[in-house]
Amino acid sequence: MQIHHYFFLTFLLLKPFYFFPSGGFQISDLFFIASFLLYLLIAKKGDKITVDKVDKWLLYFVTFVFGINLIYALMYGKSGFMISSIYYMYNFLIIVFFRIYADDEGFLMNIEKVCKLNIIIQVFIYVLKFGRFYSENRYMGSFNDPNQMAFFVFMSLITAFTISEIRNAKLHLIYHIMAVGLIFLTSSTGMFLGVAVFYTVQALTKVVKIVNHEYNVKVLLFIIASLIMGLLFSAKIDDYLATFSESSIIVRVEQKVDKLSDNNLGSTNIQERGIDKLILYPEKTIFGAGEGYYARFDKAYTDLEVHSTALSILFYYGIVPTLLFLIWCFKNIRSLTVSNVAVIVSLFIESLTLLNQRQPLFWMIFVILNILANKKMAESESSWDKELTRTTISPADYFQKT
Repeated sequence: MQIHHYFFLTFLLLKPFYFFPSGGFQISDLFFIASFLLYLLIAKKGDKITVDKVDKWLLYFVTFVFGINLIYALMYGKSGFMISSIYYMYNFLIIVFFRIYADDEGFLMNIEKVCKLNIIIQVFIYVLKFGRFYSENRYMGSFNDPNQMAFFVFMSLITAFTISEIRNAKLHLIYHIMAVGLIFLTSSTGMFLGVAVFYTVQALTKVVKIVNHEYNVKVLLFIIASLIMGLLFSAKIDDYLATFSESSIIVRVEQKVDKLSDNNLGSTNIQERGIDKLILYPEKTIFGAGEGYYARFDKAYTDLEVHSTALSILFYYGIVPTLLFLIWCFKNIRSLTVSNVAVIVSLFIESLTLLNQRQPLFWMIFVILNILANKKMAESESSWDKELTRTTISPADYFQKT
C-alpha cells in the first residue's frame, strides 16, 4: 500500500463525523482530494488514468445528469441544480479511483477493517454518551440525521460482509450484533426493512444449502424447535415482548403501516417521501425534471426532494439516464449468487425508501460486488477446467477401451 491508499482509508474513517451541515463539504473530503492528487503526482510515467469499461456507463449517466441540471439551472436561475450535479461528479471520481486502488488486495482488506472500526467507534460514542439525539427516541450518533447514521452503519456492515466473502471468510457475529443494535437506536424504518430483508435472505440461502447438502434436517428442526420452546416458556418472555413492542422503532413501523390503511386520514408514506411527484407529474419521468428547486411542484404534498434512490433518479433525469444507471449496476453485479444475493436484495428494497446516491459507500459497494463476481467467475472457470482435465479421454485411451 502507498500513501494515497492511507488517505483514502482516512477519508472513509472520518466520513461519519459531520462537523458542518449535511450536504456540504466535510473534513473527510479533504483526505479524498489529497488521495487522488497524490496518486496523480506519484503515478509512474506512462501510466494512464483510465475509466474502466464498466464505469463508462456511469460516466454517460453523470454526463446526462450534468446536462439536464444545467438546462434547468439556466431556465430557473437556481444554483441548486448544479450542486446536485456536483454530488454525482464527486462520487464518480471516488468510484474511478476506488476501482484503481482496489487492485491492491491489501487496500481492499483495509477497507474491511475501516468499516468494522467505524461500527465499533459508533458503539463507543453511544456507550460514552458522546452521541446526539435527533428526537427523544431517535439516536444519530456523530451524524446530522438518524437515517444518515443507519444507512452508513448498514453499508459498513454489508461492505465488510462482502469483502469477507471475497477472501473466503466469515464476518464475525459481533459486528452483526453491533450494527443491528445501532440501527435499532436510530428508529429508521427504511433501514430496519433493509436489515430484515438482508437476514431473511441470508437465512433462506442457509436453508437451501442445508437441503442441497443433505444435512440431517430432522436434527436442525429439533434444535430450532427447542430454541423456540425455550424462548416461549421463558419466565421473562412477557417482559421481553412488552419492551420490544414499546420500542421506538416498532412504534414507527406501526405508524408507517397505519399510513397504508384505508382508515388513514393523514398523509401517506408516498406523500411524505415526495414520491407522489411521480404520480402528479408523470411527464417528468420521460426527460427528467432536474434535481433542484422543489417548490415548483406545488401539487405535491411536500416541497422536499423525492426520498427514494431509483425513483428520484427516474423523476429527476428521465428514462434514458435511469437505464444507464441500472446498466452500470447490472454490469457490476453480473449475476445473483449465494454470496451476493442478500446484499443486493436488501440494498434494492432499502433504496426504495431512502435517498442514498449522495453517499460514497452506496456506489463503492457495487465495485466491491463486481470484484466478488469476477472472483467467483474465475473460481467457477478454474473448477470447470479441472473437471474437464479430469474427465477428458485421450484418443489413445479411447482405442484401448474399445
